[in-house]
Amino acid sequence: MTCQSIISAPPATLAKTDTVAQALGVLLTHRVLMLPVVDAKGHYVGVFGLKEVVALVLPKAARLGEDLGDLGFLSDGLADLRKRLAAQGADSIGKHVAPHRSVAPDTQLVEALLLLYKGDSFLPVVDGSGVLVGVVTAADALTRMAEA
Repeated sequence: MTCQSIISAPPATLAKTDTVAQALGVLLTHRVLMLPVVDAKGHYVGVFGLKEVVALVLPKAARLGEDLGDLGFLSDGLADLRKRLAAQGADSIGKHVAPHRSVAPDTQLVEALLLLYKGDSFLPVVDGSGVLVGVVTAADALTRMAEA
């Protein structure tokens, strides 16, 4: 069995030209951690999610590659974080899109399940020309397995 048999439509997609504020609204509306991002022709380019939004509002010192331990020296409060989010809100998500593995429709289901098991929350399914044709989730696979 291949991924083709369990592909579902994503709850939504984002465009590289969407703003951070628009994308955050879509993510919160659909209550998802991330969504696939496509270009104007439907080609898959990566994902954008809550992790990327959080990175945009964190103070730069907190995003350093090292474990800083206790961040008590940062006195940023909710008002500071809101200001940072507002400042980033009109920015296009295009430069914040994160790479994320994808699978082809003919990928074996067991291979997709292994990727989901290893931590992917969903797998974008992309055809040979790079167009997003859907997603595969663990729920998709388990639903099909549970059918009589």
